[in-house]
Amino acid sequence: VKAACDARDEFEALNGPGTGPLVMARTDALKPNGFEDAVKRCLAFREAEVDISFLEAPETVDEMREYCRRVPGPKFANTLEFGATRILPPKELKEMGYTLAAYPLTMLSASIKAMQMSLELIKSGRPTDELILSFADTKDVVGFTGYAAEEDRYKV
Repeated sequence: VKAACDARDEFEALNGPGTGPLVMARTDALKPNGFEDAVKRCLAFREAEVDISFLEAPETVDEMREYCRRVPGPKFANTLEFGATRILPPKELKEMGYTLAAYPLTMLSASIKAMQMSLELIKSGRPTDELILSFADTKDVVGFTGYAAEEDRYKV
């Protein structure tokens, strides 16, 4: 961890502040070694000057709060369905002391479910209108409208 932080600092010394990689240090020590050991590791990460500490899989909201209370600096919350860590809204995580949060399975799983539902509707001959965006909205979301405007700007 210290080597990564030193490399970041050396890069930024040559290229300017904020140009180096973000260093996030993660510990998975909670489950095998207990909360105290995991917190000690996160504190050591902070001493090494990591940008963000990451305590993997706290099992209770109390553990999440205590981690945030005891470990200074930016903290990362990794919340996923069927995981050990309770899924909380971003506002609550921020109030607790987390700086950054990921919900890595939510969008993927929701997308898969929507695709399955759409395919079932198509297979059964029913309309998909209720599940899909309008064509105009779809073009906006994927950036096509902006590309078309750019194309018009440079049209010969």
